[in-house]
Amino acid sequence: MEQFCHQTERRTCPQCGFSRSWAVRRGHRKCKRCGAEWSPVSRVSGFRATLDAWRTVIRSFLRDRTGERVTEAAGIERHTAHRMLHHLRGLMTADVPEPFSGVVEIDETFIGGQWRNKPWRIRSKGTKRGHGTSKQAVFGIRSRETGQVIAWPIPNLKGETLLAVMQAHLAPDAVVYTDGWTGYARVKRHFTHESVDHQSGLYVKGTVHTNSIESFWGYLKRRLKTTGGIREERLPLFLGEEVWRFNHRRLTLEQRVERLLSLLVAD
Repeated sequence: MEQFCHQTERRTCPQCGFSRSWAVRRGHRKCKRCGAEWSPVSRVSGFRATLDAWRTVIRSFLRDRTGERVTEAAGIERHTAHRMLHHLRGLMTADVPEPFSGVVEIDETFIGGQWRNKPWRIRSKGTKRGHGTSKQAVFGIRSRETGQVIAWPIPNLKGETLLAVMQAHLAPDAVVYTDGWTGYARVKRHFTHESVDHQSGLYVKGTVHTNSIESFWGYLKRRLKTTGGIREERLPLFLGEEVWRFNHRRLTLEQRVERLLSLLVAD
């Protein structure tokens, strides 16, 4: 954290390196040697909030506070608070684990809220359950070694789509466990692959099952349900947030705050 503190309280001139300056308007300082002005407090690009304000927002956000509660805690405008929260969700979404090795469980689910709550213009088109649904498909991988998860929305459940994602996020020595969905037929060409056929009532075959990733789907849907309605274009951000929270669930609040602050500084 020493590097982080140095960046938040810069007293030397960024132009000539001179250490003597005096305070001027709007919290800036002016160099006594070259006359350059700068802000002694680093700020995140695109935001006027100081890093102390970011720390307050992050701590409140990680406590599952609503946007309104974050606004009150940080003493900032509601619009600014929501922009900051979406920026944090973007950082969370990009903070993914290294490619998984060892045994991994792979599964897909669908997110889109309850059918009866959708507007008539959508319900009138009809839908199906399972792989024929009009809901958004979400693909997930969970490592048995680390307990971490990677999950994101995908355009379809075709074999080439699923395989491309797996090749991007799995090490070559990964052992893949899936259900019997036909989209996984190509996996054996690239990874060690075992499956259980849920359609025939087989859910566990020795150590082969997908119970761990399915438990994450339950966690995810409970969390998203409490969030309320989510715009389709923002689903990846909210999904990334919940994946990040799950992957760092064993850290203390302060450790999670510091991790997000480090991502802000590096951004």
